[in-house]
Amino acid sequence: MELREYCRRWVPKFYGISPDERGYRKACIKELAKVTTLEEGTINNWGSQFEGRPDYVLVMLRMADMIHQIREIVSLPPDFPKD
Repeated sequence: MELREYCRRWVPKFYGISPDERGYRKACIKELAKVTTLEEGTINNWGSQFEGRPDYVLVMLRMADMIHQIREIVSLPPDFPKD
């Protein structure tokens, strides 16, 4: 799953910020860092459209997307289980 697609789907739900609002990219980077466990600076350095991202991140985001969808279906909070 591409980073922009993941962000469009989940950042508005988790952060309450839509793609056309100020702070969206920052929230997107924060969410991507959370999912990938990479530093926010690393993700920011991938480019304005995240074109420099490594391929393995696509797999990680697809898995996270599936987990988020399951959480929605069974009505679990986004932070379940708590870290």
